[in-house]
Amino acid sequence: MGSVALYRRYRPQTFEEVVGQQHVTATLQAQLREGRIGHAFMFSGPRGTGKTTTARLLAKALNCEKGPTSTPCGTCDSCAAIAAGHSLDVIEIDAASHGGVDDVRELRENAVLAPASSNKKVYIVDEAHMVSTAGWNAFLKTVEEPPGHIVFVFATTEPHKVLPTIVSRCQRFDFRRVSQAAIADHLSVVCEQEGIEVEEGALHLIARSAEGGVRDALSTLDQLAATGSITTADAARLVGASTGDTMFSFVEACAAGDTGAAVRIVAGLVDAGTDLRVFARGVLEHARALLLAKSVPDADELLDVTEETRARYASQADVFTAARLVHLIRLFADALADMREQTSPRLAVELAVVRATVPEVDDSATAAIARIERLERVFEAGSPVATTPEPAARPAAEAAEPAAVAKTAPKPAAKKKGAPKEKPAPAKAAEPAAAEPAAAESAATVGSVDAGKLQQNWTLVLEAVRSKSKALHALLADVRIGRLEAGVLSLETRYPIHAERLKEPKFAKALTESIQEVLGVRLAIRAEARARDEEAAEAAAAEGSSDPLEIVRAGFGDDVVEES
Repeated sequence: MGSVALYRRYRPQTFEEVVGQQHVTATLQAQLREGRIGHAFMFSGPRGTGKTTTARLLAKALNCEKGPTSTPCGTCDSCAAIAAGHSLDVIEIDAASHGGVDDVRELRENAVLAPASSNKKVYIVDEAHMVSTAGWNAFLKTVEEPPGHIVFVFATTEPHKVLPTIVSRCQRFDFRRVSQAAIADHLSVVCEQEGIEVEEGALHLIARSAEGGVRDALSTLDQLAATGSITTADAARLVGASTGDTMFSFVEACAAGDTGAAVRIVAGLVDAGTDLRVFARGVLEHARALLLAKSVPDADELLDVTEETRARYASQADVFTAARLVHLIRLFADALADMREQTSPRLAVELAVVRATVPEVDDSATAAIARIERLERVFEAGSPVATTPEPAARPAAEAAEPAAVAKTAPKPAAKKKGAPKEKPAPAKAAEPAAAEPAAAESAATVGSVDAGKLQQNWTLVLEAVRSKSKALHALLADVRIGRLEAGVLSLETRYPIHAERLKEPKFAKALTESIQEVLGVRLAIRAEARARDEEAAEAAAAEGSSDPLEIVRAGFGDDVVEES
Protein backbone atom coordinates (compact mmCIF):
# COMPACT_ATOMS: atom_id res chain seq x y z
CA MET A 1 0.00 0.00 0.00
CA GLY A 2 1.43 3.41 -0.97
CA SER A 3 2.16 6.00 1.66
CA VAL A 4 -0.37 8.75 2.35
CA ALA A 5 0.75 12.38 2.11
CA LEU A 6 1.27 14.13 5.41
CA TYR A 7 -1.33 16.79 4.69
CA ARG A 8 -3.95 14.03 4.24
CA ARG A 9 -2.77 11.95 7.18
CA TYR A 10 -2.85 14.94 9.53
CA ARG A 11 -6.06 16.52 8.29
CA PRO A 12 -7.93 17.86 11.37
CA GLN A 13 -10.70 15.59 12.64
CA THR A 14 -12.15 18.02 15.20
CA PHE A 15 -12.75 21.76 15.27
CA GLU A 16 -10.04 22.13 17.92
CA GLU A 17 -7.40 20.68 15.59
CA VAL A 18 -7.91 23.33 12.89
CA VAL A 19 -4.79 25.53 12.99
CA GLY A 20 -5.13 29.29 13.18
CA GLN A 21 -8.88 29.64 12.45
CA GLN A 22 -10.35 29.84 15.93
CA HIS A 23 -12.51 32.82 14.94
CA VAL A 24 -14.35 30.54 12.47
CA THR A 25 -14.52 27.30 14.43
CA ALA A 26 -15.66 29.00 17.64
CA THR A 27 -18.58 30.66 15.83
CA LEU A 28 -19.65 27.44 14.12
CA GLN A 29 -19.51 25.51 17.38
CA ALA A 30 -21.64 28.15 19.09
CA GLN A 31 -24.24 27.89 16.31
CA LEU A 32 -24.27 24.10 16.63
CA ARG A 33 -24.77 24.27 20.39
CA GLU A 34 -27.66 26.71 20.00
CA GLY A 35 -29.20 24.89 17.03
CA ARG A 36 -29.03 28.01 14.85
CA ILE A 37 -27.36 26.57 11.76
CA GLY A 38 -27.84 28.38 8.47
CA HIS A 39 -28.61 26.76 5.14
CA ALA A 40 -25.72 28.27 3.13
CA PHE A 41 -22.13 29.17 4.05
CA MET A 42 -19.28 30.79 2.16
CA PHE A 43 -15.74 29.95 3.28
CA SER A 44 -13.22 32.29 1.65
CA GLY A 45 -9.49 32.67 2.14
CA PRO A 46 -6.03 31.70 0.83
CA ARG A 47 -5.23 28.15 -0.21
CA GLY A 48 -4.35 25.60 2.41
CA THR A 49 -5.97 27.41 5.32
CA GLY A 50 -8.65 24.80 6.13
CA LYS A 51 -11.76 25.78 4.18
CA THR A 52 -12.66 22.33 2.83
CA THR A 53 -11.57 20.64 6.06
CA THR A 54 -13.86 22.90 8.11
CA ALA A 55 -16.73 22.18 5.70
CA ARG A 56 -16.27 18.45 6.28
CA LEU A 57 -16.17 19.00 10.04
CA LEU A 58 -19.42 20.95 9.78
CA ALA A 59 -20.96 18.03 7.85
CA LYS A 60 -19.76 15.67 10.59
CA ALA A 61 -21.24 17.84 13.31
CA LEU A 62 -24.61 17.95 11.54
CA ASN A 63 -24.79 14.23 10.75
CA CYS A 64 -23.15 12.67 13.82
CA GLU A 65 -25.38 10.20 15.70
CA LYS A 66 -25.15 12.61 18.65
CA GLY A 67 -25.78 15.64 16.47
CA PRO A 68 -26.20 18.21 15.62
CA THR A 69 -23.28 18.68 18.03
CA SER A 70 -20.28 20.94 18.40
CA THR A 71 -18.11 17.92 19.26
CA PRO A 72 -18.74 15.11 16.76
CA CYS A 73 -17.69 11.71 18.08
CA GLY A 74 -15.69 10.67 15.02
CA THR A 75 -16.48 6.98 15.64
CA CYS A 76 -20.06 6.52 14.49
CA ASP A 77 -20.81 5.24 10.99
CA SER A 78 -21.71 8.68 9.69
CA CYS A 79 -18.53 10.36 11.03
CA ALA A 80 -16.36 7.52 9.75
CA ALA A 81 -17.93 7.64 6.29
CA ILE A 82 -17.51 11.41 6.05
CA ALA A 83 -13.88 11.21 7.21
CA ALA A 84 -13.14 8.54 4.60
CA GLY A 85 -14.99 10.45 1.87
CA HIS A 86 -17.58 7.68 1.34
CA SER A 87 -20.72 9.35 2.66
CA LEU A 88 -23.59 9.49 0.17
CA ASP A 89 -25.00 12.55 1.89
CA VAL A 90 -21.86 14.73 1.72
CA ILE A 91 -21.29 15.63 -1.91
CA GLU A 92 -18.11 17.48 -2.86
CA ILE A 93 -18.18 19.25 -6.22
CA ASP A 94 -15.21 20.76 -8.07
CA ALA A 95 -16.66 23.85 -9.68
CA ALA A 96 -13.59 24.24 -11.89
CA SER A 97 -14.82 21.26 -13.94
CA HIS A 98 -18.51 21.12 -12.96
CA GLY A 99 -19.54 24.77 -12.87
CA GLY A 100 -21.66 24.97 -15.99
CA VAL A 101 -25.40 25.53 -16.14
CA ASP A 102 -26.10 21.85 -16.95
CA ASP A 103 -24.12 20.70 -13.90
CA VAL A 104 -26.03 23.10 -11.68
CA ARG A 105 -29.37 21.93 -13.07
CA GLU A 106 -28.44 18.31 -12.28
CA LEU A 107 -27.40 19.30 -8.75
CA ARG A 108 -30.69 21.19 -8.28
CA GLU A 109 -32.72 18.15 -9.35
CA ASN A 110 -30.83 15.85 -6.95
CA ALA A 111 -31.05 18.31 -4.08
CA VAL A 112 -34.76 17.73 -3.59
CA LEU A 113 -34.13 14.06 -2.74
CA ALA A 114 -34.00 13.20 0.95
CA PRO A 115 -30.70 12.15 2.60
CA ALA A 116 -29.83 8.47 2.27
CA SER A 117 -28.94 7.84 5.92
CA SER A 118 -28.08 11.14 7.57
CA ASN A 119 -29.85 14.16 9.02
CA LYS A 120 -28.63 16.61 6.40
CA LYS A 121 -27.46 16.48 2.81
CA VAL A 122 -24.37 18.72 2.59
CA TYR A 123 -23.09 20.06 -0.73
CA ILE A 124 -19.45 21.30 -0.56
CA VAL A 125 -18.65 23.34 -3.71
CA ASP A 126 -14.87 23.84 -4.05
CA GLU A 127 -13.49 26.70 -6.18
CA ALA A 128 -16.95 28.24 -6.15
CA HIS A 129 -15.73 31.32 -8.04
CA MET A 130 -15.38 29.08 -11.13
CA VAL A 131 -19.15 28.57 -11.44
CA SER A 132 -20.35 30.35 -14.57
CA THR A 133 -22.74 33.28 -14.42
CA ALA A 134 -25.46 31.18 -16.03
CA GLY A 135 -24.76 28.44 -13.49
CA TRP A 136 -25.14 30.87 -10.57
CA ASN A 137 -28.37 32.18 -12.00
CA ALA A 138 -29.69 28.62 -12.22
CA PHE A 139 -28.50 28.06 -8.64
CA LEU A 140 -30.03 31.22 -7.22
CA LYS A 141 -33.53 30.00 -6.30
CA THR A 142 -32.26 26.78 -4.73
CA VAL A 143 -29.71 28.64 -2.60
CA GLU A 144 -32.31 31.19 -1.53
CA GLU A 145 -34.99 28.69 -0.51
CA PRO A 146 -33.49 25.18 -0.29
CA PRO A 147 -35.31 22.15 1.09
CA GLY A 148 -34.99 21.82 4.86
CA HIS A 149 -32.55 18.92 4.62
CA ILE A 150 -29.99 20.80 2.43
CA VAL A 151 -26.90 22.74 3.54
CA PHE A 152 -24.59 24.41 1.01
CA VAL A 153 -20.94 25.26 1.71
CA PHE A 154 -19.14 27.30 -0.98
CA ALA A 155 -15.34 27.35 -0.64
CA THR A 156 -13.38 29.89 -2.68
CA THR A 157 -10.07 31.72 -2.82
CA GLU A 158 -11.62 34.60 -4.82
CA PRO A 159 -14.91 35.61 -3.21
CA HIS A 160 -15.12 38.81 -5.28
CA LYS A 161 -15.87 36.67 -8.34
CA VAL A 162 -18.99 35.14 -6.77
CA LEU A 163 -22.25 36.86 -7.65
CA PRO A 164 -23.30 39.31 -4.91
CA THR A 165 -26.82 37.84 -5.01
CA ILE A 166 -25.33 34.49 -3.92
CA VAL A 167 -23.03 36.00 -1.28
CA SER A 168 -25.93 37.88 0.28
CA ARG A 169 -27.75 34.58 0.87
CA CYS A 170 -24.79 32.95 2.66
CA GLN A 171 -23.12 33.26 6.02
CA ARG A 172 -19.60 34.34 5.09
CA PHE A 173 -16.50 33.25 7.02
CA ASP A 174 -13.09 34.61 6.04
CA PHE A 175 -10.17 32.29 6.69
CA ARG A 176 -6.89 34.00 7.51
CA ARG A 177 -3.32 33.15 6.67
CA VAL A 178 -1.86 31.11 9.51
CA SER A 179 1.06 32.71 11.35
CA GLN A 180 4.57 31.35 10.87
CA ALA A 181 4.83 30.54 14.56
CA ALA A 182 1.59 28.49 14.50
CA ILE A 183 2.68 26.59 11.39
CA ALA A 184 6.12 25.90 12.88
CA ASP A 185 4.53 24.57 16.09
CA HIS A 186 2.20 22.34 14.07
CA LEU A 187 5.11 21.00 12.00
CA SER A 188 7.04 20.30 15.19
CA VAL A 189 4.16 18.14 16.49
CA VAL A 190 3.98 16.27 13.18
CA CYS A 191 7.75 15.64 13.20
CA GLU A 192 7.56 14.36 16.76
CA GLN A 193 4.80 11.91 15.86
CA GLU A 194 6.59 10.81 12.68
CA GLY A 195 9.98 10.45 14.36
CA ILE A 196 11.62 13.04 12.11
CA GLU A 197 14.68 14.89 13.44
CA VAL A 198 14.49 18.53 12.39
CA GLU A 199 16.28 21.75 13.24
CA GLU A 200 14.17 24.63 14.50
CA GLY A 201 15.56 26.93 11.80
CA ALA A 202 14.34 24.51 9.14
CA LEU A 203 10.81 24.58 10.58
CA HIS A 204 10.70 28.36 10.39
CA LEU A 205 12.05 28.38 6.83
CA ILE A 206 9.37 25.91 5.78
CA ALA A 207 6.68 27.90 7.59
CA ARG A 208 7.80 31.15 5.94
CA SER A 209 7.84 29.61 2.48
CA ALA A 210 4.26 28.32 2.96
CA GLU A 211 2.97 31.94 3.10
CA GLY A 212 0.26 31.11 5.64
CA GLY A 213 -0.89 27.78 4.16
CA VAL A 214 -0.65 24.75 6.42
CA ARG A 215 -1.11 22.32 3.52
CA ASP A 216 1.84 23.83 1.63
CA ALA A 217 4.01 23.55 4.73
CA LEU A 218 3.11 19.89 5.25
CA SER A 219 3.83 19.13 1.59
CA THR A 220 7.29 20.70 1.88
CA LEU A 221 7.96 18.81 5.12
CA ASP A 222 6.87 15.58 3.44
CA GLN A 223 9.37 16.18 0.65
CA LEU A 224 12.23 16.80 3.08
CA ALA A 225 11.33 13.94 5.44
CA ALA A 226 12.68 11.22 3.14
CA THR A 227 16.13 11.41 4.75
CA GLY A 228 14.72 11.18 8.28
CA SER A 229 16.70 14.23 9.38
CA ILE A 230 16.12 17.80 8.19
CA THR A 231 18.70 20.57 8.54
CA THR A 232 18.26 24.29 7.99
CA ALA A 233 20.53 24.12 4.95
CA ASP A 234 18.39 21.33 3.45
CA ALA A 235 15.25 23.40 3.89
CA ALA A 236 16.91 26.49 2.42
CA ARG A 237 18.00 24.58 -0.68
CA LEU A 238 14.56 23.13 -1.24
CA VAL A 239 12.46 26.26 -0.77
CA GLY A 240 14.98 28.43 -2.61
CA ALA A 241 15.46 30.75 0.34
CA SER A 242 18.50 31.91 2.25
CA THR A 243 19.09 31.06 5.89
CA GLY A 244 18.56 33.65 8.57
CA ASP A 245 22.32 34.06 9.10
CA THR A 246 22.83 34.75 5.39
CA MET A 247 20.12 37.40 5.40
CA PHE A 248 21.56 39.13 8.47
CA SER A 249 25.03 39.08 6.89
CA PHE A 250 23.70 40.52 3.63
CA VAL A 251 21.83 43.38 5.31
CA GLU A 252 24.86 44.04 7.53
CA ALA A 253 27.00 44.45 4.39
CA CYS A 254 24.43 46.87 2.96
CA ALA A 255 24.50 48.89 6.20
CA ALA A 256 28.29 49.09 6.11
CA GLY A 257 28.33 50.10 2.45
CA ASP A 258 30.42 47.02 1.61
CA THR A 259 29.41 46.42 -1.99
CA GLY A 260 31.89 43.60 -2.49
CA ALA A 261 30.67 41.55 0.46
CA ALA A 262 27.00 42.00 -0.51
CA VAL A 263 27.62 41.05 -4.15
CA ARG A 264 29.65 37.99 -3.10
CA ILE A 265 26.73 36.82 -0.95
CA VAL A 266 24.44 37.13 -3.98
CA ALA A 267 26.95 35.19 -6.10
CA GLY A 268 27.06 32.42 -3.49
CA LEU A 269 23.27 32.17 -3.51
CA VAL A 270 23.25 31.92 -7.30
CA ASP A 271 25.85 29.15 -7.21
CA ALA A 272 23.74 27.30 -4.63
CA GLY A 273 20.71 27.46 -6.94
CA THR A 274 18.73 29.95 -4.85
CA ASP A 275 15.84 31.66 -6.60
CA LEU A 276 16.76 35.34 -6.48
CA ARG A 277 13.10 36.32 -6.59
CA VAL A 278 12.60 34.48 -3.32
CA PHE A 279 15.77 36.11 -2.00
CA ALA A 280 14.52 39.59 -2.91
CA ARG A 281 11.23 38.91 -1.14
CA GLY A 282 13.27 37.75 1.85
CA VAL A 283 15.21 41.03 1.87
CA LEU A 284 11.90 42.92 1.83
CA GLU A 285 10.60 40.91 4.79
CA HIS A 286 13.86 41.40 6.67
CA ALA A 287 13.93 45.16 6.02
CA ARG A 288 10.28 45.41 7.05
CA ALA A 289 11.07 43.65 10.32
CA LEU A 290 13.98 46.05 10.96
CA LEU A 291 11.77 49.05 10.21
CA LEU A 292 9.11 47.81 12.65
CA ALA A 293 11.72 47.08 15.30
CA LYS A 294 13.11 50.59 14.91
CA SER A 295 9.97 52.67 14.42
CA VAL A 296 7.16 50.90 16.29
CA PRO A 297 7.21 50.73 20.09
CA ASP A 298 6.48 47.23 21.42
CA ALA A 299 6.57 45.70 17.94
CA ASP A 300 6.95 42.16 19.31
CA GLU A 301 3.43 41.13 18.31
CA LEU A 302 4.04 42.39 14.76
CA LEU A 303 7.17 40.28 14.28
CA ASP A 304 6.19 36.67 13.75
CA VAL A 305 9.58 35.24 14.81
CA THR A 306 11.30 33.66 17.79
CA GLU A 307 12.57 35.70 20.73
CA GLU A 308 16.18 35.18 19.65
CA THR A 309 15.51 36.43 16.13
CA ARG A 310 13.50 39.37 17.47
CA ALA A 311 16.51 40.41 19.57
CA ARG A 312 18.77 40.19 16.51
CA TYR A 313 16.36 42.40 14.57
CA ALA A 314 16.42 45.01 17.34
CA SER A 315 20.22 44.98 17.43
CA GLN A 316 20.66 45.31 13.66
CA ALA A 317 17.99 48.02 13.40
CA ASP A 318 20.19 50.31 15.50
CA VAL A 319 22.74 50.67 12.66
CA PHE A 320 20.08 51.99 10.26
CA THR A 321 18.01 55.12 10.12
CA ALA A 322 14.34 54.78 9.22
CA ALA A 323 14.97 56.64 5.95
CA ARG A 324 17.66 54.16 4.88
CA LEU A 325 15.40 51.21 5.63
CA VAL A 326 12.60 52.73 3.58
CA HIS A 327 15.11 53.30 0.77
CA LEU A 328 16.27 49.66 0.97
CA ILE A 329 12.67 48.43 0.80
CA ARG A 330 11.98 50.57 -2.26
CA LEU A 331 15.14 49.38 -4.01
CA PHE A 332 14.29 45.69 -3.66
CA ALA A 333 10.61 46.26 -4.43
CA ASP A 334 11.77 47.88 -7.69
CA ALA A 335 14.15 44.96 -8.26
CA LEU A 336 11.26 42.49 -7.92
CA ALA A 337 9.25 44.49 -10.44
CA ASP A 338 12.23 44.57 -12.83
CA MET A 339 12.62 40.79 -12.57
CA ARG A 340 9.25 40.34 -14.23
CA GLU A 341 10.55 42.08 -17.33
CA GLN A 342 14.26 41.24 -17.34
CA THR A 343 15.76 37.91 -18.30
CA SER A 344 18.52 38.30 -15.70
CA PRO A 345 17.23 38.46 -12.11
CA ARG A 346 20.83 38.56 -10.93
CA LEU A 347 21.42 41.90 -12.67
CA ALA A 348 18.35 43.44 -11.02
CA VAL A 349 19.49 42.29 -7.57
CA GLU A 350 23.07 43.45 -8.08
CA LEU A 351 21.90 46.88 -9.27
CA ALA A 352 19.80 47.17 -6.12
CA VAL A 353 22.86 46.19 -4.05
CA VAL A 354 25.04 48.85 -5.65
CA ARG A 355 22.40 51.54 -5.25
CA ALA A 356 21.95 50.54 -1.59
CA THR A 357 25.67 50.51 -0.74
CA VAL A 358 26.88 53.40 -2.91
CA PRO A 359 24.29 56.22 -2.69
CA GLU A 360 26.46 58.42 -4.93
CA VAL A 361 25.48 56.39 -8.00
CA ASP A 362 21.77 56.95 -7.34
CA ASP A 363 20.36 60.31 -8.47
CA SER A 364 17.05 59.99 -6.62
CA ALA A 365 16.02 62.33 -3.81
CA THR A 366 16.01 59.38 -1.40
CA ALA A 367 19.63 58.65 -2.26
CA ALA A 368 20.44 62.31 -1.61
CA ILE A 369 19.00 61.87 1.87
CA ALA A 370 21.22 58.81 2.33
CA ARG A 371 24.27 60.88 1.37
CA ILE A 372 23.26 63.56 3.86
CA GLU A 373 22.91 60.97 6.60
CA ARG A 374 26.34 59.61 5.72
CA LEU A 375 27.78 63.13 6.14
CA GLU A 376 26.01 63.46 9.46
CA ARG A 377 27.55 60.21 10.66
CA VAL A 378 30.98 61.48 9.61
CA PHE A 379 30.42 64.70 11.54
CA GLU A 380 29.28 62.81 14.62
CA ALA A 381 32.38 60.60 14.39
CA GLY A 382 34.62 63.62 14.95
CA SER A 383 35.27 65.05 11.51
CA PRO A 384 36.95 68.50 11.39
CA VAL A 385 33.72 69.73 9.83
CA ALA A 386 31.82 68.84 12.98
CA THR A 387 34.32 70.61 15.26
CA THR A 388 34.29 73.91 13.36
CA PRO A 389 33.08 76.54 15.85
CA GLU A 390 29.94 78.45 15.14
CA PRO A 391 30.34 82.17 14.33
CA ALA A 392 30.53 84.44 17.35
CA ALA A 393 27.33 85.94 18.66
CA ARG A 394 26.31 89.20 17.02
CA PRO A 395 23.71 91.87 17.70
CA ALA A 396 20.21 91.09 16.50
CA ALA A 397 20.41 93.69 13.75
CA GLU A 398 23.53 92.03 12.35
CA ALA A 399 22.09 88.52 12.74
CA ALA A 400 19.46 89.35 10.16
CA GLU A 401 22.29 90.21 7.72
CA PRO A 402 25.09 87.65 8.15
CA ALA A 403 27.10 89.21 5.31
CA ALA A 404 27.66 92.75 4.15
CA VAL A 405 24.64 94.38 2.52
CA ALA A 406 24.45 96.66 -0.48
CA LYS A 407 25.47 100.26 0.16
CA THR A 408 23.40 103.20 -1.02
CA ALA A 409 24.76 106.55 -2.20
CA PRO A 410 23.06 109.96 -2.37
CA LYS A 411 21.46 110.75 -5.70
CA PRO A 412 21.28 114.03 -7.59
CA ALA A 413 17.97 115.87 -7.52
CA ALA A 414 15.51 114.94 -10.21
CA LYS A 415 15.06 117.49 -12.99
CA LYS A 416 11.46 116.87 -13.92
CA LYS A 417 8.35 118.91 -13.80
CA GLY A 418 6.18 118.49 -10.77
CA ALA A 419 7.04 117.45 -7.28
CA PRO A 420 10.53 115.97 -7.01
CA LYS A 421 10.79 112.31 -6.21
CA GLU A 422 13.38 110.55 -4.17
CA LYS A 423 14.49 107.24 -5.66
CA PRO A 424 17.14 104.89 -4.36
CA ALA A 425 20.38 104.64 -6.23
CA PRO A 426 21.18 101.37 -7.97
CA ALA A 427 22.13 98.73 -5.46
CA LYS A 428 25.84 98.20 -5.40
CA ALA A 429 27.43 95.25 -3.69
CA ALA A 430 29.98 95.94 -1.04
CA GLU A 431 32.81 93.65 -0.16
CA PRO A 432 32.48 91.81 3.16
CA ALA A 433 34.00 93.66 6.08
CA ALA A 434 37.17 92.27 7.53
CA ALA A 435 35.49 91.79 10.88
CA GLU A 436 32.62 89.69 9.48
CA PRO A 437 32.36 86.29 11.20
CA ALA A 438 31.68 84.61 7.86
CA ALA A 439 35.01 85.81 6.52
CA ALA A 440 36.72 84.22 9.46
CA GLU A 441 35.37 80.79 8.60
CA SER A 442 37.98 78.50 7.15
CA ALA A 443 37.70 76.66 3.89
CA ALA A 444 36.99 73.52 5.91
CA THR A 445 33.52 74.91 6.68
CA VAL A 446 32.56 74.70 3.03
CA GLY A 447 34.34 71.40 2.59
CA SER A 448 34.07 70.02 -0.92
CA VAL A 449 31.10 72.26 -1.80
CA ASP A 450 31.62 74.90 -4.47
CA ALA A 451 29.27 77.07 -6.48
CA GLY A 452 29.06 74.45 -9.21
CA LYS A 453 28.03 71.67 -6.83
CA LEU A 454 25.55 73.99 -5.18
CA GLN A 455 24.06 74.77 -8.60
CA GLN A 456 23.73 71.03 -9.34
CA ASN A 457 21.88 70.42 -6.06
CA TRP A 458 19.84 73.65 -6.11
CA THR A 459 16.66 71.74 -7.01
CA LEU A 460 17.00 69.65 -3.83
CA VAL A 461 17.61 72.83 -1.84
CA LEU A 462 14.42 74.34 -3.25
CA GLU A 463 12.48 71.18 -2.30
CA ALA A 464 13.78 71.47 1.26
CA VAL A 465 12.85 75.16 1.29
CA ARG A 466 9.32 74.38 0.05
CA SER A 467 8.71 72.16 3.09
CA LYS A 468 9.68 75.05 5.39
CA SER A 469 8.28 78.15 3.67
CA LYS A 470 6.31 78.45 0.46
CA ALA A 471 6.82 82.22 0.53
CA LEU A 472 10.60 81.78 0.57
CA HIS A 473 10.32 79.22 -2.21
CA ALA A 474 8.51 81.83 -4.33
CA LEU A 475 11.16 84.48 -3.56
CA LEU A 476 13.91 82.16 -4.78
CA ALA A 477 12.26 81.73 -8.18
CA ASP A 478 14.33 84.53 -9.78
CA VAL A 479 17.47 84.13 -7.67
CA ARG A 480 20.80 83.57 -9.39
CA ILE A 481 23.65 81.86 -7.53
CA GLY A 482 26.69 84.14 -7.37
CA ARG A 483 30.03 83.68 -5.65
CA LEU A 484 30.80 81.22 -2.85
CA GLU A 485 33.82 82.47 -0.97
CA ALA A 486 34.99 81.80 2.59
CA GLY A 487 31.65 80.35 3.63
CA VAL A 488 29.61 83.26 2.23
CA LEU A 489 27.13 82.55 -0.56
CA SER A 490 26.08 85.50 -2.70
CA LEU A 491 22.58 85.37 -4.16
CA GLU A 492 21.58 87.88 -6.80
CA THR A 493 17.95 88.91 -7.19
CA ARG A 494 16.26 90.96 -9.87
CA TYR A 495 14.46 93.33 -7.53
CA PRO A 496 15.86 95.12 -4.47
CA ILE A 497 12.71 94.34 -2.47
CA HIS A 498 13.37 90.62 -2.97
CA ALA A 499 16.90 91.05 -1.63
CA GLU A 500 15.52 92.83 1.43
CA ARG A 501 12.99 90.05 2.03
CA LEU A 502 15.71 87.41 1.83
CA LYS A 503 17.57 89.23 4.62
CA GLU A 504 14.67 88.77 7.03
CA PRO A 505 15.74 86.47 9.90
CA LYS A 506 13.08 83.83 9.29
CA PHE A 507 13.92 83.52 5.57
CA ALA A 508 17.68 83.63 6.10
CA LYS A 509 17.45 80.91 8.73
CA ALA A 510 15.19 78.66 6.59
CA LEU A 511 17.51 78.96 3.58
CA THR A 512 20.63 78.28 5.66
CA GLU A 513 19.04 75.18 7.24
CA SER A 514 17.85 73.88 3.86
CA ILE A 515 21.36 74.14 2.37
CA GLN A 516 22.76 72.38 5.43
CA GLU A 517 20.21 69.54 5.10
CA VAL A 518 21.11 68.91 1.45
CA LEU A 519 24.87 69.56 1.38
CA GLY A 520 25.86 69.18 5.02
CA VAL A 521 27.50 72.64 5.27
CA ARG A 522 26.39 75.84 6.93
CA LEU A 523 26.78 78.90 4.75
CA ALA A 524 26.23 82.60 5.44
CA ILE A 525 23.87 84.20 2.93
CA ARG A 526 24.38 87.57 1.25
CA ALA A 527 21.45 88.78 -0.85
CA GLU A 528 22.02 91.59 -3.32
CA ALA A 529 19.99 93.06 -6.17
CA ARG A 530 21.52 93.28 -9.59
CA ALA A 531 21.99 96.93 -10.61
CA ARG A 532 19.48 98.20 -13.11
CA ASP A 533 22.17 99.18 -15.57
CA GLU A 534 23.35 95.55 -15.38
CA GLU A 535 19.81 94.33 -16.06
CA ALA A 536 19.60 96.75 -18.97
CA ALA A 537 22.94 95.59 -20.30
CA GLU A 538 21.74 92.00 -20.23
CA ALA A 539 18.52 92.94 -21.97
CA ALA A 540 20.44 94.97 -24.56
CA ALA A 541 22.79 92.09 -25.22
CA ALA A 542 19.81 89.82 -25.72
CA GLU A 543 18.19 92.28 -28.14
CA GLY A 544 21.42 93.14 -29.99
CA SER A 545 21.59 96.78 -28.83
CA SER A 546 25.01 98.45 -28.53
CA ASP A 547 24.03 101.23 -26.12
CA PRO A 548 22.90 99.91 -22.72
CA LEU A 549 22.58 103.46 -21.36
CA GLU A 550 19.90 104.27 -23.88
CA ILE A 551 17.98 101.14 -22.79
CA VAL A 552 18.17 102.35 -19.19
CA ARG A 553 16.92 105.82 -20.11
CA ALA A 554 14.15 104.40 -22.26
CA GLY A 555 13.04 101.93 -19.63
CA PHE A 556 13.44 103.89 -16.40
CA GLY A 557 13.83 107.60 -17.23
CA ASP A 558 16.70 110.04 -16.92
CA ASP A 559 16.28 110.51 -13.18
CA VAL A 560 17.69 107.04 -12.36
CA VAL A 561 20.77 107.46 -14.57
CA GLU A 562 23.74 109.21 -13.09
CA GLU A 563 25.05 112.09 -15.17
CA SER A 564 28.69 111.98 -16.05
